[in-house]
Amino acid sequence: MEWTVVSSTVHDPVCALTDPADIALVDCDVHAGHNTIDDLVPYLPDVWQRYVRETGYKGPPAPEYPKVKPMAMRDDAHPPGGVRPGSDRKFLTRQHLDAYHVDRAVLTPLYGADCEPNADLAAAMCSAYNDFMIEHWLEVDDRLFGSMFVPFTDPEASVREIERIGDHPKIVQLLFFVGSGVLFGKRRFHSIWKAAEQKNLAVAMHWGSRLPAFAAGERPSYYLEYHTNLAQTAMAQLVSLVCEGVFETCPKLRAVMIECGFAWLPALMWRLDKNWRGCRIEVPWLKRPPSEYVYEHVRFTSQPIEEPDDPNHLLRIIEMAGEHMLMFASDYPHWDFDSPTRALPSIIKGDLRDRIMYRNAVEFYGLT
Repeated sequence: MEWTVVSSTVHDPVCALTDPADIALVDCDVHAGHNTIDDLVPYLPDVWQRYVRETGYKGPPAPEYPKVKPMAMRDDAHPPGGVRPGSDRKFLTRQHLDAYHVDRAVLTPLYGADCEPNADLAAAMCSAYNDFMIEHWLEVDDRLFGSMFVPFTDPEASVREIERIGDHPKIVQLLFFVGSGVLFGKRRFHSIWKAAEQKNLAVAMHWGSRLPAFAAGERPSYYLEYHTNLAQTAMAQLVSLVCEGVFETCPKLRAVMIECGFAWLPALMWRLDKNWRGCRIEVPWLKRPPSEYVYEHVRFTSQPIEEPDDPNHLLRIIEMAGEHMLMFASDYPHWDFDSPTRALPSIIKGDLRDRIMYRNAVEFYGLT
């Protein structure tokens, strides 16, 4: 499609966009996926189909916290018939893609198959989910682009999966939870990042965990803590990727932090650059300040965007971090969903608004 801006006047004093049809729109975090494991069984090898039948396996367990709403979903996002929110493509299309004139959407199914402790089961479930998403979502709507799972605890199997489907034109990234119990900059994972780079795939790290894995070590007591601490583990992953030399080893690799906040980035980069100047002897592979790797290789999504009382403060943070760094995301169909018409304050307008709402994502993912 041709990415053009249609002039519009903002009438709402609070929001930057009142009619999403006025501009092109890319949503970088739409949680589409399966309803039950029965959707995935046909894509499993016979031995794992038998395993599902005989053990009653339903998939990786969800975190234990009650999340304000069942499955953390909006009340109105439950499709008719009682299926899981995000699993009915026609309903999702009508309620979200068509309603908000979404031109492109990056699907981020939060299944967690990659976190299975049984590495062989993890590999089988990742492949099954990838094939399911390609057939039932990506190949039936030109607007949809996908994320693929790999069994990261087995780097060799991960590379094989990337080689198997990484050339699919609708797959744009690998997807992981930030709280996966590992630091992804560690060298045992570098073969995965090299394979992703060779296939021109981004690496996406989404807030959340299927494991008791958080930056402070111990799992918090309350969903309030879990929901608030989304930035901590993302910070640890970002620092790990940079300091372990991932972007020197893979100079064309791109990464995106999804649903992990954004306002913390300038302060973290200042501190990391400062400490690098004093400690650079132990990381001689870093040829330049760490912040330069981040600004070149990494992007962030907007939801849940920080909302200071004075919107000028948010504008300053975006200016400090870089206008190219932030990409719009709705987080549909979760209860804290950001409508495209309500996501940005009216002070964010013109070129900056257009960058956040679509241009940054088009450039980052190479969307057409």
